[in-house]
Amino acid sequence: MKAKRGVICPLAALAVLLAVVGFMAQWDTAKAAGSYNPTMSCSVSNPTAGANADVVRVFNVAAGDYNYKKTADFLPAEFGMNEDLPLGAWAGTLVSDSTLGLLNNACTTGLHVVFNLFNATLDTSNTVAFTDSYADLDGNGILDGVEKYPDFLDLIFPGVTPTMRLFGITSVSGTPVTMNLVIFEAGTSVLGLASDASLGRVLVNVLNNPAAMLAPNAITDFCTPLMAETTLFGITKTDATVTPVEGGTLFMSNPTTAGDYTCTSWGVNRLDADADGLESYQDTCPFDVNLGVDNDRDGIDAACDPDDNLNENSGDYDNDVFANRGDLCPQVANGPNQADNQTDTDGDDIGDACDTNPTTPDGEAIEKWNTSTITITGAGAAETPTVAPPVETPVETVIAPPPVTPTTAPTTAPTTAPTTAPTTAPTTAPTTPKATTTPAPVVGGAGLLGSDGSFPVWAIYFIGVAAALMLGSMGMVATVVWRRRP
Repeated sequence: MKAKRGVICPLAALAVLLAVVGFMAQWDTAKAAGSYNPTMSCSVSNPTAGANADVVRVFNVAAGDYNYKKTADFLPAEFGMNEDLPLGAWAGTLVSDSTLGLLNNACTTGLHVVFNLFNATLDTSNTVAFTDSYADLDGNGILDGVEKYPDFLDLIFPGVTPTMRLFGITSVSGTPVTMNLVIFEAGTSVLGLASDASLGRVLVNVLNNPAAMLAPNAITDFCTPLMAETTLFGITKTDATVTPVEGGTLFMSNPTTAGDYTCTSWGVNRLDADADGLESYQDTCPFDVNLGVDNDRDGIDAACDPDDNLNENSGDYDNDVFANRGDLCPQVANGPNQADNQTDTDGDDIGDACDTNPTTPDGEAIEKWNTSTITITGAGAAETPTVAPPVETPVETVIAPPPVTPTTAPTTAPTTAPTTAPTTAPTTAPTTPKATTTPAPVVGGAGLLGSDGSFPVWAIYFIGVAAALMLGSMGMVATVVWRRRP
């Protein structure tokens, strides 16, 4: 009888502990409210006073931090900017390394893109729709987004007029993506921010058309880490494959007096309604703390999945054409027009169709200011503009889909460039792009893998306790067998 107790007791203890660990799983995996701590730095290629130097700005959001919702940068007024460049002059570049979730899978795909930025018109009487801005309908070698003013910019910046605009495009899996760097005079209030004129010129990057409704597409999440590097050239360059305008025009110039000059950036995070560390933009259970479990691989965390062992409608639970991870309301069809309606009145990344407070943003808005100092040294010899040698256009960015069968794919082909990316893009960048390592994609959060592709801490506890008790039980059994040997 004692021998049997020696075996039964450890097994009973194992069952009880496993039940307790399972019960505590939600508590153990509940994340604290996330953080938003972007960093920014700025520099110049030549610190000499009065030099026509490249101005470089670098913006980073660390892995695990909330992503940004909107940002603006400020360049000290002492830096000269030639606003009379020829139309189409190549005036800068923006290089970005971002992290994406593709085809309803977790955020495990790295993306490296390059935008060549060209001086573009400010003539608001000659406008172009977003879907035509990345074309060259008249065949003159200059993009329509350069020759014409994108009509949606007036919706983003109502009542204010920029003093300069740079425009560029890139391609993601064959889909064109646009970038507008819009520059305003010092003191201009934009994006709900009352700007202080002492900070200098205001620079805002606009990715695609954030004023448009979301459209179904292969990019279902836009995550961190994120890095963006923007360079404004001291002297414009030549890229004959994109525009007929030759380089060699003076554009940016350093302050004429030596000293320290402060660059500033401002930003606000994407909101997190349930404060579980995963912003609502990525959270398929925005009002429930995630468990980090997605057994049916549909992109909906077990915290709010009606049946986490059944992948209904192949990753589109409400059957409204938007994959669960790319849907502002994963379990409620988004409005009467379904496929073209993702209305979000309060801008908290939760669609009106499922938002309990559709007119009041849910989640904490964290406002961050960053500064960086550029030290300008004594005056040197003036630079002579020269035509830069032809520079090849960066190779088209291509993202390969995950090498496994995705949980879902859009049922209709995207008609517009992806608009699931943030409303505005950072305005920073070094001249040499950083290399990006693309991690192997992981199919969305199956089994113990969390919905964000991570391995929950509670699962490690669970496995450790189970292994220890099982080894102990096996030891007890071995002891009993040894004692009862003939």
